[in-house]
Amino acid sequence: MDRRDFLKSTGAAAAASTLAVGQSLAADHQASVATPAINRGIRQLRLALPWADGFAGPADWANRLARSIALLGQGHLEVSLQYSADDGLAAVQKGDADLFFGDLNAHAGQHRGFSFFSGLPGECGLPPRLLNTWLVAGGGQALWDELGAEANIKPLLAAHTGPTSYFMASRRIETVGALAGCRMQIEGLGGDVARGLGLEPVNMAPAHIADAIANGELLAAECGGAIATYAVGLTRSAAYSAGTSINRNGSALALAINRPFWESLQDSAQAVLTAAAASEFNQSLAEEEAHRHLLHPAADANRIWPIALELDHAIRQIADAVVAHVAGSDATTRRINHSYNAFRRSTRYSESFVG
Repeated sequence: MDRRDFLKSTGAAAAASTLAVGQSLAADHQASVATPAINRGIRQLRLALPWADGFAGPADWANRLARSIALLGQGHLEVSLQYSADDGLAAVQKGDADLFFGDLNAHAGQHRGFSFFSGLPGECGLPPRLLNTWLVAGGGQALWDELGAEANIKPLLAAHTGPTSYFMASRRIETVGALAGCRMQIEGLGGDVARGLGLEPVNMAPAHIADAIANGELLAAECGGAIATYAVGLTRSAAYSAGTSINRNGSALALAINRPFWESLQDSAQAVLTAAAASEFNQSLAEEEAHRHLLHPAADANRIWPIALELDHAIRQIADAVVAHVAGSDATTRRINHSYNAFRRSTRYSESFVG
């Protein structure tokens, strides 16, 4: 979804000012082109992201994050965005980019433990603000850093799709059995849950999801909260709601920084990146909370799958089994799971779901 269409649809001044950040960043960049950055004592950073330029929602969050880094860096840091990166995380790991902004759930194949920090499926997940609390004050960030070091990155929580996720489809489904063999866009461990429901999970570029649903290549997609769902075009291509969701606490977006680059930075520069990421997390979440009902009003009863309750129960059971299996996969994940579970119990958010 183009950001101009997004603005027309919301009609919200707050959204307009937020999404204008990308244009402001572009203007700043044009103004600085005449003087080479190296002559101005500026360190150029390359930020890779999977969304196209002009894509509403997450791409605008990346634009604003880049601007925050530049402003907090007091003129010493400048960020250029590399849009539509096929595998931006791999580019950062190899040193072909300095920063990656996106959902690490899409890269859970590298190590399944990353899913604890991106968002677990079913009732196993934490709401975004509690996820942040675990990272900041519950020991989660140290574990994420350890896991990130194995992948040659320094991860920071930098945005969130919100505390609600939308499972949208192109047609009505009457029985859970009818899902067998159908394809669905979903990321992370949610794909394992979808597979347990009989679906075939796929992970494609955001710009192609709506068209894939419209032409029948996909039955359904779950892309996060209202802003992310609207941005990929699901509100026009997927008229039916499953009445429940798989990654129901939404997905965290990370700022992944090339590890050697991070370690080469002075403390002040590391603080800039950390502060910019924390600010964008709060801003993106506030926007989702403000615009959720405007962008994604309650679905008409005739457009909700009649199997919603049965499907919800199945998702809970399968998600519990999937997370339990992953939690015991190796020593690193067992330690992550132990910390995560202990935090859940301490906040009384829910009972322990794995041992």
